[in-house]
Order: sequence, then structure tokens, then C-alpha cells
Amino acid sequence: MPWIIDKDLTADPNRPEGTNANAKGLLGPGTYSGDGSELKHQFRMSDDDGMIYYIGRNDTADDNNAFGPLDDFGAPNAGCTTIEYFDEDTRQWRIL
Repeated sequence: MPWIIDKDLTADPNRPEGTNANAKGLLGPGTYSGDGSELKHQFRMSDDDGMIYYIGRNDTADDNNAFGPLDDFGAPNAGCTTIEYFDEDTRQWRIL
């Protein structure tokens, strides 16, 4: 499932965007060849303490397929343990 990181809240400003140290603009997974413009479902990833590391978008908020950003990037890169999706109907974040 394709995803893009829109905000890296812990970015190293001395590192280039699109890298593990400054993930803004990072696309995944590695097989994804788009530019992220079609990705509409907003997510955010946080650690066990609730600290939000990344905000981004992907192509689904379906519970069965929406863990890709966390599995592909958030957990291995920053130790994120939670992914939440913004529910447009309720205007609230929903933890998967």
C-alpha cells in the first residue's frame, strides 16, 4: 500500500528531506512509483508515550490494509507503535 510522509515532527533540519533523518516527502514502500498526489487518507504515527513522529497520507484507512506505513517505516525507523487515521465523518483520530 503506497504512503507518503507529509510532516516529520522529529526531523533533523540539517539532513535532506526524504531521508530517514528528515522524512518529509518520503514515499513508500520501495515498489511505489507514484508521487503521492492521489493519497487521501491522513494518518499519524506515535510511540508508546504518545509522542507523534510522523503525519502522512496513504490510499486506504481500511483496518486490514492500513498498517503499511507503520510496518514499512514508522516502527523500524523511530520505534513507532501506533498508527491512527483521521475519520472525516467524526472529525476525530481513530487508532487501529
